[in-house]
Amino acid sequence: MSDRARFTAAILLAMAGLLGACASRPTGDAGGGGPLIRRASVDPARLELAPLDYTRFCMSHRTECELGVPDAVIGMTPEVEAEIHRVNRDVNQRIRPVKQTFDWRIDPESGNCNDYVVSKRHALMASGLPASALLIAVVTTPAGEGHLVLIARTDRGDLVLDNLTPEIRRRGETAYLWIKRQSPSHAVLWERM
Repeated sequence: MSDRARFTAAILLAMAGLLGACASRPTGDAGGGGPLIRRASVDPARLELAPLDYTRFCMSHRTECELGVPDAVIGMTPEVEAEIHRVNRDVNQRIRPVKQTFDWRIDPESGNCNDYVVSKRHALMASGLPASALLIAVVTTPAGEGHLVLIARTDRGDLVLDNLTPEIRRRGETAYLWIKRQSPSHAVLWERM
């Protein structure tokens, strides 16, 4: 597919998404210790299209980019917390870091932050956590480099899964400058932070 065709497809996806953004969203408790659902309030001026490389990834991995129930928050239990830590540790150990890759890949032998992020998100979704509570975020490191991390939105606050550290930290405990993240209520839109 040509770059022009990809660009056109991305624009059409975004337009279709904007039309669907007006639909009503369910709220309430999912029950059974599952994710809590809440209605999000987002300033439309903060919304923008997803990064092009993410859009390309979604075109070939459609199910990875579907949100399912919008605006979910993970109900933390000891089992869920252990699973989040296990996935973060296993993916960080399994993928050999390399500086630059352009394709976003799930579970490659080597990769950069985008590969770590989609691999962690894939594994956590496979374990039953809601996609709309697992958000990819663009940050700038203290050294001024662009970087991607995974945010797990929990009832105890946002947790950051990062390939640069084995620790899972709360968002406010990182030294990153937060640029934007996936919208928890719409698959093709991202929010400036």
